Amino acid sequence: MSPDRTQKAVFVSKEGRDLVQRPIWSPGPGEVLIKNVCVSSNPKDWKCPLVFEGQERVEGNDVAGYVEAVGEGVTRFKKGDKVGAFTVMMTDDKYGAYAEYTISPQNTVFHLGPKTSFEDAAALPLAYITAAIGLFKRLKLPEPGEEGDRDGAVLVYGGATTVGVYALQLLKKAGFHVVAVAGASQDVAKAYGADEVIDYRGKSEDDLASAIAASHGGKGVTHVFDAVTEHGSTQACLGALVKSGHGGRYTYVLPVELEEFGFLPANIKHERTLCGTAHEDEGNFAQKWFDWVGDAIEKGEFRAQKVAVLPGGLEGVKEGLRRLQAGEVHGEKLVYRIKETPGLG
Repeated sequence: MSPDRTQKAVFVSKEGRDLVQRPIWSPGPGEVLIKNVCVSSNPKDWKCPLVFEGQERVEGNDVAGYVEAVGEGVTRFKKGDKVGAFTVMMTDDKYGAYAEYTISPQNTVFHLGPKTSFEDAAALPLAYITAAIGLFKRLKLPEPGEEGDRDGAVLVYGGATTVGVYALQLLKKAGFHVVAVAGASQDVAKAYGADEVIDYRGKSEDDLASAIAASHGGKGVTHVFDAVTEHGSTQACLGALVKSGHGGRYTYVLPVELEEFGFLPANIKHERTLCGTAHEDEGNFAQKWFDWVGDAIEKGEFRAQKVAVLPGGLEGVKEGLRRLQAGEVHGEKLVYRIKETPGLG
């Protein structure tokens, strides 16, 4: 492929989400060019151009399709392979998901079996690796099959979010008792493996912390994955760890001011989870867990979040990002089929 060939893509800016023409890039060393069949949205896709200065580009990072070409040194994939991928965030248009073709580093590309739908595969990448990194790297929980302490319960705050349902499943695979916090979508958290679900609605932060501390037969929780990190979740999660009295670990996905941690005792540790480390120093970890999920979802041993396919292909991205920005998306992942884009052959 050469940059003189063009494709349709969605450019996400402060002013709009517009369909534009972009080159079809050639993959560099260690990279894979994917002809997209389905792509999906994440909340950060609408936030980037509005929250972070200069972050206007072809957005999105979740893709599923067929390998079109591979770069130098790539031996794990070949043209025609059915794959999903998590692409590099906040860098260059060539990595954007909202396009006919997308480039990804090979370590975050994973094979898909014949029974796995492109819609389900596109719903996995960013949220799934966020869950895996948060649980096994930041919370330092033992992975499935590893020896380690599993006496304490783990809390997933936002158990019906896409990151949350993947964290729930990974925790159950690893043998943990799991407590989830959810609202109107509590049934989603239960369906993906939560042993207990606590409704946050109608509770103050302190009341919610007390309810979490009373879970697991009154033993509370020892580790917390905060997949929301908004609307008082940090205060409720940290309060629950303090009230549970065991010490423990807290990880979160959005920035938290350091003063929020000032009241914590020394035996409660905290560290933010950033999925971008999958393309940095935790690349080998990411490759292992993407290989695992490709196999697990094909065998029916892991499930994607419920998908909602928006019509119009890439034209539908504008509506999808509007829904995410307006807080209208609950218990589902928005997916787009590229072939439905107007004007494509």
